[in-house]
Amino acid sequence: MRALVLEEYGRPPVLREVARPEPGPQDVLVRVRANGLCATDLKMIAGHIRTITLPHIMGHEVAGEVVETGPEVTHLRPGDPVVVHVYIGCGLCVSCRTGRENLCPGVRRLGFELAGGFGEYLRVPARNAFRVASSVPLEQASILSGSLATAYHGLKHKGRIQLGDTVVIVGVGGLGVHAVQLTRALGGRVIAADVVDEKLEAARAYGADAVINSAREDLPTRVRELTGGEGAEVVTEFVAGSGLPAVLRQCLSCLRPGGRLVVAGYQYGQLLSVDTADLVYGQWELLGTRSSTKQDLVEVIRLVESGTVRPVVSTCYPIDEVATALDRLQRTPPLGRIVLIS
Repeated sequence: MRALVLEEYGRPPVLREVARPEPGPQDVLVRVRANGLCATDLKMIAGHIRTITLPHIMGHEVAGEVVETGPEVTHLRPGDPVVVHVYIGCGLCVSCRTGRENLCPGVRRLGFELAGGFGEYLRVPARNAFRVASSVPLEQASILSGSLATAYHGLKHKGRIQLGDTVVIVGVGGLGVHAVQLTRALGGRVIAADVVDEKLEAARAYGADAVINSAREDLPTRVRELTGGEGAEVVTEFVAGSGLPAVLRQCLSCLRPGGRLVVAGYQYGQLLSVDTADLVYGQWELLGTRSSTKQDLVEVIRLVESGTVRPVVSTCYPIDEVATALDRLQRTPPLGRIVLIS
C-alpha cells in the first residue's frame, strides 16, 4: 500500500510503498479516507515527540471504512464508516479501569508509538473504531476524535461547565471553533478571544455571545466589563508558541474567584508562572487537559449526528500534497481543520 512515511526530522513525510497491515482476531482493517492535521503533527516532524521512532507513519485524526474484521469482532462489518480513537490503554491500570485511558502509563497511540492513518489502510483494535452515521462526511468525521473530543473533554470534565457559566475561549482555531459550539451545547455563555477578526466573526456565527480581539483590546479588562466586574467561571486556552506564557497570565487575570483555567495548547519549554498569593486568595484551579476518552468520542459523535455541533473543515488536500498542507498549517493556522483525503 502507499503511505506517507516520516523518514527524517525537519522534512515532511514522503510517499512510499509499505506492507499492508493484517488485522488480528480482535482488530479491524480500515480503508483510510481522511486525516485531520494539527499542531501536534508539526511537533512530530520537528522531532519534539520523543516516543516515536523513524521511519514512522503519522496520522492520529482518522476516519474511513471497515474493509475487513478479525474473527472475534461482532459489532462492526465491512462497509461501516468509522472514526478512530487513537489511545490504546493497557486495560488493567487504575486509569483504564476508571475510564481515563488517556492517562494510562502504558498507553500506545496510533500515529505516535504505533503506525497511524497516513496510509491507505490502518489496523485498529475493534474497540477503538466507532461507527458514525453515513450522513457525516468522512472528512468531517476524521476530526471528531481530535478537534472535537479533545475540546469536549477539557470543557466538560476539566472545566466542569455548568448551565449559565461564562466561559472564555482563547484561540479560535481547530479546537477553539469547536469549543465555542460545545460550550453552548453544555449550557455555557461564550466569550471568544483571538487576534484575527475573521476568526472572531466565525466564532460569533457559531454561537459566541461576545468576541474580543486581544491584539487591540486588553483581554482581562474586556472580560470583566462583560461579566459585571466578576470575571469568568472558566477560561480555556487553545493556543501555543513562544507567546504562550504571556497568554496564560492574561487568562488567569480573566478568572473570577474560584475560577478554573483549562490549558489545552502547549509548547515544550514554555513555563507558566503565577503569583502564589493570587492563586490562594483567588482559589483558582489550574487544569491541564489531554486528548479524550472513548466515551468522550461517543458523546461527540452523537452531538454531530444530531446536528447540535458542526465539524469545521477549512480545506482538504490530496494526501500527496501533504507538504503544501503542512506549510499552510505552519504559516497561517486556519479556522477549523485542514484534512488530508485519500
